[in-house]
Amino acid sequence: MSVFLNSEEYDEKVIKICPKDSEGEIIELGGLLICLPKRPSKKQILGHNEPESLQMWRRILMPKELSRIRSMDEWAETPREFREKFRPYIEEEFRRRSEGFWFYNNGAPTYITGKHYMMLQWTKMDIGYPYFLNFQREIFLHMAACEADPRCIGQLYTKCRRSGYTNICSAVLVDEATQVKDKLMGIQSKTGKDAQENIFMKKVVFMFRNYPFFFKPIQDGTTNPRMELAFREPSKRITKNNKTSQMGEALNTVINWKNTTNNAYDGEKLHILYLDEAGKWEKPTDIRDAWRIQRTCLIVGKKIVGKALVGSTVNPMSKGGKEYKDLWAGSDPLLRNANGRTRTGLYRLFIPASESLEGFFDLYGRPVVDTPLTPVEGIDNEPILIGAKQYLKNERESLKDNASEMNEVIRQFPLSEDEAFRDSIEGSIFNIGKIYEQIDVNEDLFPNPVVTGDFVWKDGKQDTEVLFSPNPRGRFKISWMPPVDLRNKKAHKNGKRVAPNVDMGCGGVDSYDLDATVDGRGSKGALHLYNKFHIEHPSNMFVLEYASRPPLAKIFYEDVLMAAVFYGYPILIENNKYGIARYFESREYDGYLMDRPQHLTSTSAKVKVKTKGIPSNSQDVIQAHAHAIESYIHNHVGLNQDTGESGNMYFNKTLEDWIGYQIDNRTKFDLTISSGLALLAAQKRVKKEKKTDLNRKFFRRYEVFG
Repeated sequence: MSVFLNSEEYDEKVIKICPKDSEGEIIELGGLLICLPKRPSKKQILGHNEPESLQMWRRILMPKELSRIRSMDEWAETPREFREKFRPYIEEEFRRRSEGFWFYNNGAPTYITGKHYMMLQWTKMDIGYPYFLNFQREIFLHMAACEADPRCIGQLYTKCRRSGYTNICSAVLVDEATQVKDKLMGIQSKTGKDAQENIFMKKVVFMFRNYPFFFKPIQDGTTNPRMELAFREPSKRITKNNKTSQMGEALNTVINWKNTTNNAYDGEKLHILYLDEAGKWEKPTDIRDAWRIQRTCLIVGKKIVGKALVGSTVNPMSKGGKEYKDLWAGSDPLLRNANGRTRTGLYRLFIPASESLEGFFDLYGRPVVDTPLTPVEGIDNEPILIGAKQYLKNERESLKDNASEMNEVIRQFPLSEDEAFRDSIEGSIFNIGKIYEQIDVNEDLFPNPVVTGDFVWKDGKQDTEVLFSPNPRGRFKISWMPPVDLRNKKAHKNGKRVAPNVDMGCGGVDSYDLDATVDGRGSKGALHLYNKFHIEHPSNMFVLEYASRPPLAKIFYEDVLMAAVFYGYPILIENNKYGIARYFESREYDGYLMDRPQHLTSTSAKVKVKTKGIPSNSQDVIQAHAHAIESYIHNHVGLNQDTGESGNMYFNKTLEDWIGYQIDNRTKFDLTISSGLALLAAQKRVKKEKKTDLNRKFFRRYEVFG
């Protein structure tokens, strides 16, 4: 893969994909700043002498005399004059393959990479030669940046259905394999059958067979291989009648595929690895484990020697989506380690369905996102009457009475990253339809009421005054603060510090006792603060969210303590988490920890003993905890169908945690645990007639009604 960067002149803020160091326009894609080549003179750009309306991508047909040549053997047998006549044409195609191509597109000088040019000009597919589409240009430009950046191991593209990424990656494999020496290119998909039949045989082999003769290297084996496409010196010369090139030196490069296992290419050195439908790999395979192994095939020592192409729509979280989401989270180019790499080594890219939806591109390959005032002629010569956004909105609206199906459509044709990672509604114990309504509301809020930051003691002196310090990398998210006169209030009872604002609100904590491990394993500490019903302040709403695992447990405990002091709210904990209780006691703030609420105390208990917190393994408590969240979602989350008003639950991390919550496997849902504890803390004694409701078990699937 061609690398255009000069290591001595490398600027980590801008990635250059400029052949011959010709620096031009800088664009932004997926958080990357990418420097394009310098625009050539007008006369060097295809279409410069045409009216703007006629300026668009068109394949340049090969000269008829040359199109009859099927192999380098035949080319060698043509008269010298014939070869000299067409040699400049062939050399120009090799130059475009290497340096890219410029053409006018409705008046706009447009650059496409060499790989994009090869796909458009020379890569025949089952539907013929592809159209120029602007969003695919962005994919190729981002891919070129991943290729050129010595810190990057590859591209991670989250897509909508039918965006053509499989065709793009297959075309790249063929282009690269037919020009580099002694390399291995690998393919994996969600199943071995998909890798072999749908990608290798139907795409890769087909594309190569239809390449022009001058791009075809010496090939070993059958012209229709099933296991590998090998550009080696054949053991036996293929006959001349087969019209397969035998001229020149063999590349010794191979494209093959492997079954879907975590260690498929373990121990091999790869030049390109294509991981297809990475968001759909289901157990026993795990895309995270597979990538940890496969990435080592692309690195020698500290040097990256190959690149990965990883792309997918996203399955439900229980069917490979969660693992892929973790991969996505670790591929943000704005979050790097000390070596300048992301956690995965990949750079991620997302393009909304409104910009990549089939059937909504004009003659110039531009997306028709918004509804035009007059019909627009589409690239397929069909009129476009409405924009892609409106079309997708109409599809969603038609499914409003079928929440499950609507959710599936949203996930397959997402308008945002959050939509791409939506989970399936099926199997959830909570009303996910209302939760997603709230997430949609939150994404459109401007200004967003949530502020990120940290709590600190004034002047660093404990037990004085707690201050909130805004910090985009802080551990706390806050949607409301009490008035100044209610912050840091002090109250005592029986000579002990107690929470002064107990009538206003309360909190819940999911704590941990062990310090963080070296690799950061273990659940996070979680805290929620909640406002009860109050005439003067926002009521029935979560006002604080915290989910973090500092290196020392006592840092987490102090964070919780400072938040409680600042708001003046009491905190409900689980009584099997001894560390936080002991810490509050040692700091003389144990009066801020709530005793077990009366409504969660067993009526059969003969001795009424006050204990801090509630038991985490009590089935009564577990069921009451789930009921509390269910009731809150019903009353305060999403859209009110009668009034049209939206809920005030502004913390999307918590909302997403509720979506995946499993009552029989609670330990990994930190935010659900802490938020439910806050709601239990806010409850008063349950009326006698409602106690029987605790007998309802949440081990069945939630029934969705719109």
